[in-house]
Amino acid sequence: MATPLAYISDHEPQLPLLRDVVPVDFQTQVQREVQANLHHEIDLVLQRIYSPNLREISQTILGGMMRYFAWLDRIENNLQKLDTLLESLSLLEVVEFEARSLTDFIDTRAIKLASGNERLLDVLDGISYGITHDLRRVFERELVRGVTEHSIPIVYGKILHAHGLLTNCFQQSTITLLQVFNPSLDASKLFNDVELRLHQSLTLCKDLSSLMRFVRLAQAKDDPDVLRSVTARILEFRDGSMQYLMYKDWRGYESLALEVITAVENNLDPKPLLHRFICYLEVLYGHVKMRAVLADEFPYSGKDENE
Repeated sequence: MATPLAYISDHEPQLPLLRDVVPVDFQTQVQREVQANLHHEIDLVLQRIYSPNLREISQTILGGMMRYFAWLDRIENNLQKLDTLLESLSLLEVVEFEARSLTDFIDTRAIKLASGNERLLDVLDGISYGITHDLRRVFERELVRGVTEHSIPIVYGKILHAHGLLTNCFQQSTITLLQVFNPSLDASKLFNDVELRLHQSLTLCKDLSSLMRFVRLAQAKDDPDVLRSVTARILEFRDGSMQYLMYKDWRGYESLALEVITAVENNLDPKPLLHRFICYLEVLYGHVKMRAVLADEFPYSGKDENE
């Protein structure tokens, strides 16, 4: 029987961890270069913002993101050493605490300060929704109370998964906010992760294509087993590759998915909903194919710098 990880106390994270200045001695050279590049791009964007209200929004959110990336860098490096798993779990608690505070700021103050700027309001809504979604996914489904009672390999896997989800979440939030003020920003170069984004986009294309095939099969065959299989695939995509979609598409997918699943579970006619759902998936698939990182894979699909 595998030995469980030692118990973590229920005390709040230590306040010194929440300071604005994050130590960088634990960062690798590559991580420091990425942080420096990101800091430079943020400074350039802030110099373009003359409105005090919009500057406050941007500084608060982007400053938070810089801290989160520093904590996530430390967690990433800790994963090379199994004796630091407890520290990584504590750091994740700090990230959760700060990220929830940031969504409170967005929902209660930033939305008011951005009044009248529809594009920024849409981005802020997406950031708040996306962060809240992934925090629930990580801390209410993965790192629930009692996680330290599991074996070391299981805890390691959960931390690794949480790190990946939160990194993607905060990167996407940073990119979408920066592009409000600098639409020409090359997102693929911002975090020096072109290969990762290519892999994620190809995975997204493959999984969307697979899901569309299942939905079309359900449209053609009025079979309860096929419908149950489709609902399982819908949930599998929601819990997996949906994270690689733009935030603005998450809510639309979840809303339509819920309608389809509810119809199937209540033995209602799902065909009209399946038709709407497949149309929506086709639009998503088309948008993903237009991502700049996929230009060589789909050379005739065009290019969308915002993806």
